Amino acid sequence: MKRRDFVIGSAALVASPLVLPARAADDKIVMASWGGGTARMWRDVYGKPFTSARGVPVTVAEVTDPAAAIAAAQGRPQHNVIIAASFQGASLARRGLIEEFDAAELPSLKSVPEQYWVKNTAGKILGMPVYFIYYGIAFNTQRCKAADFTSWKNLTDRRWKGQLSITRPIFLAPYDLTICSKVMGGDETNIEPGIPLLRDIARNAVSTYTSMAQLQQQLAQGEALAAPFYSSQVQLLRRTGEKGVDITTPQEGGLVLSYILAVPKGAQSRDAAVQFLNDAISEPTRQIEAARNAYLPLATNVSLPDDLSKDYGMTMDQVRGQNWSPNWYAVASDLEARMRLVERVADEAR
Repeated sequence: MKRRDFVIGSAALVASPLVLPARAADDKIVMASWGGGTARMWRDVYGKPFTSARGVPVTVAEVTDPAAAIAAAQGRPQHNVIIAASFQGASLARRGLIEEFDAAELPSLKSVPEQYWVKNTAGKILGMPVYFIYYGIAFNTQRCKAADFTSWKNLTDRRWKGQLSITRPIFLAPYDLTICSKVMGGDETNIEPGIPLLRDIARNAVSTYTSMAQLQQQLAQGEALAAPFYSSQVQLLRRTGEKGVDITTPQEGGLVLSYILAVPKGAQSRDAAVQFLNDAISEPTRQIEAARNAYLPLATNVSLPDDLSKDYGMTMDQVRGQNWSPNWYAVASDLEARMRLVERVADEAR
């Protein structure tokens, strides 16, 4: 992975625990999270231990999209912690809607390799990277095999015409366009090389999926034979006993889709929120429990139990080594323009 010009050196991290002022009596954490299993995980795995250790109550509010909730609040947030995809956090930072940190405020970062930190061009850190999933090619195992997708370019094979599914522009732009650009010799800042590849993949699509459940069903029933998709969704599907769907990482690699805990600018109980960010990554047990919910640890201080390593079919070092983590702040720099571009590319492919 290439180094960024603005990478903060590891020496900037402090080894001592974060020292905060004595907490105010009305301190609280109100976290915005996606609903369902993700919200339950944050309540049970992160919220309850934090309250027990720090005496600060934690409420996990279920919202459709935490980043959208902060954007809609327009600087008057109801939440003081959110979970967001890294590109969403970068987009909020560019609009001045989340806090930016020096490394000394987030000492738990010492456990996370620097390539996974999300930073602006001044080197300020936009939140705590807590876990990741990876973006590979999911496929129906009854009609395809991993060997059919050794390259992202295999998705352009005309034998898949009318048998693939692609995602909406809001994700097609940061994810699919970015990996297509990397495959074709570009990167997150040079996306032009990836446009023809993305167009050829879109030409084989039978549908644009609008929800995770929809694509899971399409793949399981053979309505779509393959699609760029999220490791977590395939893992959760397989844990239900569904053996007809699997995921593979092509030889060019997949994407590390990391998630950060961020603090909305202007939020109450800022010090308690920062403590919550640090505690979230400091305890390996929490990260192992997140892995049981299909979220993989970014921190290197975590060793997965044998049953989880067997479940994933590879070690975390192998997963990290096979997947690329782009500069999400660069991806977010012109995200709306990229969304318009991929929408036009998809329209042309129809």
